[in-house]
Amino acid sequence: MKDDAEKQSRDFRSPQTPPDNTHLHAKRQQSSDLGTLAIAAVSPNMGYESDADDRGNGPLLPHLHTKKGTRDLAQEQVLRLAVTVLACASWMGVSSALILVNKHCMSVDGFVYPMALSGLGMAFSGIASTLCCKVFRVVEVKQALTWHYYCTRIVPVGLFMALTLYCGNVVYLYLSVAFIQMLKAFTPIVTMVALFVAGLEAPTSRLIAAVFLIALGTAVASYGELQFSLVGVAFMFASESFEAIRLVMTQMLLVGLKLHPIEGLMYLAPACTFWLLLGMLLVEWPSMQAAGALSLLAARPFLYLSAAGLGFLVNTLAYFVIQLASSLTLKVLGTVKNAGVMWIGVLALGETVTLIQGVGYAVSLVGFFWYNYVKIFAGGAPPQPKAHSSPYMQIPSRERSGSV
Repeated sequence: MKDDAEKQSRDFRSPQTPPDNTHLHAKRQQSSDLGTLAIAAVSPNMGYESDADDRGNGPLLPHLHTKKGTRDLAQEQVLRLAVTVLACASWMGVSSALILVNKHCMSVDGFVYPMALSGLGMAFSGIASTLCCKVFRVVEVKQALTWHYYCTRIVPVGLFMALTLYCGNVVYLYLSVAFIQMLKAFTPIVTMVALFVAGLEAPTSRLIAAVFLIALGTAVASYGELQFSLVGVAFMFASESFEAIRLVMTQMLLVGLKLHPIEGLMYLAPACTFWLLLGMLLVEWPSMQAAGALSLLAARPFLYLSAAGLGFLVNTLAYFVIQLASSLTLKVLGTVKNAGVMWIGVLALGETVTLIQGVGYAVSLVGFFWYNYVKIFAGGAPPQPKAHSSPYMQIPSRERSGSV
């Protein structure tokens, strides 16, 4: 009896090793891991949990659940793709409509006051963004700016933004819509020069070659323009130059400022509106009173409210495009949109595009895409710290406000 008790005691202290089922557990775990990896490979970081429980005892759910999860994930991806395509198409449509409406207001309706027209659009955007942030709380305000910061950093950026819009709208009075779209291909040259001068980017042989190709194409397109206006081209280049300066100032003055696009518009739109209204009072208001220009606004309020509202809508849609796709997608869509608007000018507005212009524009587009390829994929310049994380700042101010 004593020997039996001691044997039972030894058995209690040193239990027998269970049968080795490691290979079975590994096989089950491998099956679980493969099922989980199959989901992760479709779309990583989707928040799916592993089929294995916390104890590592293998999949708790049957194989049919994995198939269902994959099918649901595929449906989500299709839905996201559809939303992205809708956002891109909407941005292109609204942005094109904004250009045509502004052209109609200034050239057809006779409202030849670019500062007043731009100020109307920026005032609408400022009011709409403030309502979204302060009243309806659609966007959470994360940055509280002091008056000193606002006056020394935001207001100067707003000045060059206002100059960009003013010069961009003046060109409607001198150039055709089709030719304006061709000249937009010259924008990377001015931007690159401004970044080089400010020391924010280093020139490379590939970037210089791409810029030279853009300049060559633009020169050929200008040579083929039948209604060439030196004043109009000068205002167009001035608009692009002021936009480049605004970009440099944004990177230098607003370092570390993280704003939601609508929040950024809430701060920048009033500053831009201030400069536009000041310029309008000094330059345009006397002639507006003499010509009774306010009667045009009263006669067709829907037209001018549409021009103002489209600017805010373009900004909002551009934000969604950047979030759903990328800022590069927005650039490419902008180029495609410009080509489409050029054809609208030819087919709907009766404008003429010569063969020489078409060839020059094609060369400019090749240079434009090469420039962006070098910048993004080929490491054409050393990476620079971003001034802020707001996609709003990546949207050209002409598109934000209601200009060319």
